[in-house]
Amino acid sequence: MRRIVHTGDLIKAAQRLSVIAFCFYLLSYPVCSQTGLEERRIDSLINLLEQTHGAERVSMLLEISQAKWYVSFEESMNYATKAFNLAEELNYPEGKADALNRIGNVHYFLRNYSDVIDNYNMAYQIARSLDDYRRMGIYLNNIGILYRELRQYDSSEIYLVRALREKEQYGDKTLTASTLNNLGVLYRDRQRYSLSLEYFVRQLDILEENRDTRNLAQIHRQTGEVFHLLNRLNEAIRHFMRSLSYATELNDSNSISLAYYNLGRAYFDMDRLDEALENINQSLKIANTISSQTIQRNNYHLLYLYNKKTNNQHSALSYLIRHSNLKDSIRNQRSANQYRELERIFETENQKNKIELLHKEIQIQDLMIKRQDNLKTTLIILVITLIIITMIIATSLLLRQKTNKLLNQKILELETTNEKLRQSALSLEQLNATKNRFFSIIAHDLKNPFNALLGFSEMIAKKFNQLSEQSIREYISIIHQSSQNLYKLLENLLKWSAAQTGTMHYLPEKFDLVSLIHSEINFLRLNAGKKQIRITANLPDEIIINSDKLMLSSVIRNLLDNAIKFTNPGGSISISTAQRDVQIITEVVDTGIGIPEDMQDKIFIIDENTCRQGTNNEPGGGLGLILCKELIEKSGGTIGFSSKPGEGSHFWFTQPN
Repeated sequence: MRRIVHTGDLIKAAQRLSVIAFCFYLLSYPVCSQTGLEERRIDSLINLLEQTHGAERVSMLLEISQAKWYVSFEESMNYATKAFNLAEELNYPEGKADALNRIGNVHYFLRNYSDVIDNYNMAYQIARSLDDYRRMGIYLNNIGILYRELRQYDSSEIYLVRALREKEQYGDKTLTASTLNNLGVLYRDRQRYSLSLEYFVRQLDILEENRDTRNLAQIHRQTGEVFHLLNRLNEAIRHFMRSLSYATELNDSNSISLAYYNLGRAYFDMDRLDEALENINQSLKIANTISSQTIQRNNYHLLYLYNKKTNNQHSALSYLIRHSNLKDSIRNQRSANQYRELERIFETENQKNKIELLHKEIQIQDLMIKRQDNLKTTLIILVITLIIITMIIATSLLLRQKTNKLLNQKILELETTNEKLRQSALSLEQLNATKNRFFSIIAHDLKNPFNALLGFSEMIAKKFNQLSEQSIREYISIIHQSSQNLYKLLENLLKWSAAQTGTMHYLPEKFDLVSLIHSEINFLRLNAGKKQIRITANLPDEIIINSDKLMLSSVIRNLLDNAIKFTNPGGSISISTAQRDVQIITEVVDTGIGIPEDMQDKIFIIDENTCRQGTNNEPGGGLGLILCKELIEKSGGTIGFSSKPGEGSHFWFTQPN
């Protein structure tokens, strides 16, 4: 019996579910898909606003903010802020808490994560002072969802468990359903399946009691997926059948197609091939109707496995090619979207600079016009002084003196403006140079992995029946390695882009640095083993540090990966960390090929070319060290190195104690 689990699809589904759950349970009203109807509702609310006062007006402002959420985040934020100011003026704490929660919701979708946590925490403190368990549970639930999105799972678990406790103390079972679902998803993602089932089953009991058909279809599907992961296939099928029943009742084509797909996958793993094929075909038929590429792709993969198992090699190859093409299409679409997003970011920066330059030119023109007006005024005064000799002479001298002073001030302002324009032009040149280097890295370093992926996958696709099993394994191994290299490069590119555009936020927390280093060593030990490189760790038992855990994890991983890449087979790498005065210093030393002297001044500069290959021809774009410098400086530390060509390199970074 062969068990099929699409882990990547499950993770993506969990991420989508977290956003959907956040929207569904965080808000009091559903999303209106009919824009015209929603706009008319907003207009009606605004008209009613003028007739409300006091606490009722606060509630109305929050309702408008909620409705504006789907039209404009800026307008939603404005109405939530007005609600907060009015609630503060009225000394209405419940209104203040709800307004802070709404402001936090807007910041969540704008990815201003530090502002999200601040507003949720302030809302929670107000609710706590009122012993308002309902609001306390909602705000703690929101914080837990945020930490799960940031992959800080321990913190997410703490807040979600607290949220469930507060909601249960309030006594409304329906209110607890969202947090039960969030805990179920969290434990499923952490592969703690028994706990995940416990919370999903508790949520199902509440939804069954309330006959919440829409959510029952979704939760039965989630529960069935966990049973499938545990290989308890009969129970998985029972829940998938329930999900199909509820989805059919709702006439929800997407949910129906997903239910048939899950049933087909479960029957296949049970070797009930006829039932598997029937459900796969049903799922694929609906997926084709609604143009769901993800469900189509997954069904093609199942059909490939089915035909391979039934020895229909021609059909198996056909479905494998369809699955691969659709997978590439989805991936290419996502890559294109990411590329357009990066392009939009740089274009936005250019537009801002152009607007600022145009604004300065208008200011200069206004100053020239004012100067001409002042000269005209002076001439008129001089003409008048000729008529009224004695009295106007003194007046004209005084006016001339004031005019000259004003002119000097304007000239000084013009000089200052010109200097700012020169600085803006210089900044624009630097920005363009950085952008050009960034796209150069993308063009150069993405080409080789893609060439390998396309070349070898094309060879497998065209000559599958002529190739030996050993050749296919080698080609797949090359494709896998190229995919890993491509993923590392994309991960560094996206992190660097986030740091440059201000969307990466520094979120400090207390954690054990030694445990983090051991975790990263274990992650890279396989790569080191392939080159017979020994990694030694000279570490104390524990060092507690207050910093951003994800940032330091990325820095340590990049430094160790570079050391492995540029160390000859049979070499060694050592990593150590220690507390020195008011700083904690971490060092990575290797016995590799070192850094050429003409490159040592350039490795932390984005617009310098520092690309070179590793000792086993591993690709390198030079972006990893640049990203390390950005992250370390963002966390308040410093980074440096020393290296001799042929004798190895010594990298170090510090963090405040």
